[in-house]
Amino acid sequence: MIVFDGTYMLERKEDPGATTAHACTWRVKIVDFSSGDPMHPHIRPYAVLAFRMEGGIFKTSCAESIGKRICRDFDLDVDDVLWVEAFTDLPGALYVAVFTPRYQETDIHYTVTWRPILSNEQAAVEPWC
Repeated sequence: MIVFDGTYMLERKEDPGATTAHACTWRVKIVDFSSGDPMHPHIRPYAVLAFRMEGGIFKTSCAESIGKRICRDFDLDVDDVLWVEAFTDLPGALYVAVFTPRYQETDIHYTVTWRPILSNEQAAVEPWC
């Protein structure tokens, strides 16, 4: 079941009083696997699919830029999310984010690394790509 299908933007301000400019925009889909067939549970009950749209000045991923914001907006625990992105410089391939926690006092920050999508993960998200 689709929880969200829309755009998310990373915004920047050039200088005080200036209009907000968009640094990057992604088409984001959030899929709830847990609402599907209970006989076939998924290890991660949610998938976030992020596809960068045209424009933007930074070469960055959605997970690294606004992943924390998306997880907060939809009350998602990063351990319950299969985060999948496509990169414009690597056409036709999907990659999965691996989130490694870093603890700083009372806050948790994540380092993101990428790996190629596995065939079973590809099959799970294919209907929504």
